[in-house]
Amino acid sequence: MIHAVLLNPTIDLIYKIENFHVGGTFKVNEKVIFPVGKAISYSLAVKEIDPKININIYALVGKNEIVLYSKFLKNHNLSFTLIPVEGETRSNKTINDPVSKSTTHIRELGFSVRDSDLNELKNQLSENIKSGDLCVFSGSIPPNTNQDIYFELIKLAKKQNTLTCLDSSGNPLIEGIKANPTIIKPNLIELNQILDKKIIKNIDLNEPSKAYSTIIEETKILLNNELQTIAITLGKKGALLLTEEYSLFGNVLIDKPILDTVGSGDSFLAGLTTQYIKTKNILESFGYAIATGAANTLKIGPGILNYNDFTALLEKVVIKKIN
Repeated sequence: MIHAVLLNPTIDLIYKIENFHVGGTFKVNEKVIFPVGKAISYSLAVKEIDPKININIYALVGKNEIVLYSKFLKNHNLSFTLIPVEGETRSNKTINDPVSKSTTHIRELGFSVRDSDLNELKNQLSENIKSGDLCVFSGSIPPNTNQDIYFELIKLAKKQNTLTCLDSSGNPLIEGIKANPTIIKPNLIELNQILDKKIIKNIDLNEPSKAYSTIIEETKILLNNELQTIAITLGKKGALLLTEEYSLFGNVLIDKPILDTVGSGDSFLAGLTTQYIKTKNILESFGYAIATGAANTLKIGPGILNYNDFTALLEKVVIKKIN
């Protein structure tokens, strides 16, 4: 069983605008709306690659958007526990320009939450998680929330002997790692936030062999008996995966037009964890992660992908060991 936890959901508005630039007035060629958030994007991808997986979403949602989220999640056959909060669910706006092949993001902060909202979330988790389950904590946190909220939630989950995964950024990530989740999935910016080292901040991916060796050397100090897997996403360059046993680089050639990169990291994590909880084979799971993240770019919407795209990409994934 997977439990996906979402503290700061977002209604994603994705616009297709040709020749977009700052300071202009534009006609929208296409607009789509997705009431999501990282844990929901993650869950959508999980269900696409394995519909038999049992997964439940726990989300704080603005009370006026409960119906919108409920309808969306039911339409995608996802189980959920929504906790209504005062305030309005934030919206994130993405502008895709098919001419310049650029993507522009505009992010809102989100609603404030009360202690009673967080206590209800903790109670729901405590009542439902069991030994051997996987708890995934992902995304930003509401503005007034304690920066160590993920630390608290990971500790709560680990009391039930669960696997835990953290995918966040900034102080919530830095504080959350102190609870030693089983898996973390930073990108290079987030990795630099964790390590706070100039050598990572200034890394040059145009010299991949040197860059990957440096990243691995600096990052492996984070591994321990509890924090067992670090997956580092590198965008179109691919990804690295570190365990005590493996140092791996992986990528896949995408030979179709890339439509949307929003949610690719969530889909990557979906592939990694879905396969891992079934097989405990991290090498195989890494291949699933790369294929799922890549498949996400071929459809519009976070966590939206096609199973046939996923399987075709899986056959082409290249994974190399790094000394």
